Amino acid sequence: MEEINIIKKLESLKETKPSNEWVISAKKDILSKKFVKEERTPIFATFISTCSHIFETPKVLVPVLSGMIVVVFGFALISSQSTMPGDSLYSLKKAYNQIATSLLPADKQAVARINQADKLLAQLDSISKSSDNTNRNIEAGMEEVKKAISVASKEITRVPEDQQADLVSKLVSKVSEVEKTTNASIMDSESEEIIYSVFIKSEIKEFESNKDNLTESQLELLNNAKEYFALGDYASAMSSLYSIQPIMEEEGEEEEE
Repeated sequence: MEEINIIKKLESLKETKPSNEWVISAKKDILSKKFVKEERTPIFATFISTCSHIFETPKVLVPVLSGMIVVVFGFALISSQSTMPGDSLYSLKKAYNQIATSLLPADKQAVARINQADKLLAQLDSISKSSDNTNRNIEAGMEEVKKAISVASKEITRVPEDQQADLVSKLVSKVSEVEKTTNASIMDSESEEIIYSVFIKSEIKEFESNKDNLTESQLELLNNAKEYFALGDYASAMSSLYSIQPIMEEEGEEEEE
């Protein structure tokens, strides 16, 4: 009996037709859906995509880029330390030296700049004697030396007086040596006047302290040097001072005999 009732209900459902409103609503719902074809992504492509999304995030990108910049800059800075004037990385070396000097106490900055001029003179002397270096290196080295000496000449008066004689003596000696090697003048008139003024003054002072040990001819040369120095004739003053030294050496040799 129950089976007969179920069959009758099913037959009645066949005759049931959906309303027009339901049909229209169902049609719109079906058409509004987008069917996307599923594609398989290769593992490598997935990895690249994931990495790109990670590095697009500012919080991750900033430290990574900062680290890369530090590494590259550090490598370039280390490499620049062996460069010479005219080389591509020399400007980095120069900037580093300037920053390092500026961080020193004020009383040591002047000494550091004079020593830097002395180092550049030694480097220029080496460049001019080596066949491996180009004219560009020599010209650039000459320019750097001139700038360094100009700076050093202005710093000399800031150096403690007890250090002036030694620093200037080394500088003058190296300048003379390099000028002979390069056959060129590397000091402008202003720098030359300041440096040689300090140098001659210190030399006269040293000879004056040993005045009792000088002969009459040496004393005469010393007085000549003082007169030339007072007139600003530094070349003649230096010539007189240098003439004293050979006499002292000759007398020393005679005493040994």
